[in-house]
Amino acid sequence: MTSVEEIIDAARAEGYLTPTAAMEGPAHSAGFLAFSDLPRSDDPQVGAVDLGTGGGVPGLVLATRTAWRWTLVERGERRTTFLRWAVRKLGLDDRVEVLHEDAVEVARGPLRGCVDVVTARGFAPPALTAECAAPLLEIGGFLLVSEPPFEDDLVSSSSRWPVDGLADLGLRDVGNWRSEGATYRALCRVEECPDRFPRRFNRQADDPLWITDDDLS
Repeated sequence: MTSVEEIIDAARAEGYLTPTAAMEGPAHSAGFLAFSDLPRSDDPQVGAVDLGTGGGVPGLVLATRTAWRWTLVERGERRTTFLRWAVRKLGLDDRVEVLHEDAVEVARGPLRGCVDVVTARGFAPPALTAECAAPLLEIGGFLLVSEPPFEDDLVSSSSRWPVDGLADLGLRDVGNWRSEGATYRALCRVEECPDRFPRRFNRQADDPLWITDDDLS
């Protein structure tokens, strides 16, 4: 059976991952699982979604490290074809599905309100990521994101994930952690997400729920 390292190398060769992302991908992906309040990694009843899987980081790597049922969401047709090939090569096709869809459509589909864990690495700015992920989560479910490095964690939280903006989506910031030099954050779905979310991507881009300093640069 093909190893996940071989899949990552193939993704790099195809141009779906940069050399740095390919080298750091497995360790960086594993860091998502270091959040202490996650469901057990060996629980096959847990449903998880990875937004913008691309070359397989983190979703495909995490699928090899957990017994969860994964849905990998990817808009790019060539990347979708690659991911479906990778899932077959890894022998994961019994519990990993690859969707060639827009994340907005996925969040308005059958998975809405049914997912335990959503992961996102470089998917979109914070407001767009949260708006696409929140509707997917069940109450008590977690959105896990990778973060840029910050010296002041309070500044990171307040500027990138404002309390009022998250509350509009039924989310609450429950903290961050570091693993292998990378920073991650968890947001918990604590209330119902209004039916109007997520909006179309162009509407989100034109009128985001909040704007960070990074969005202005």
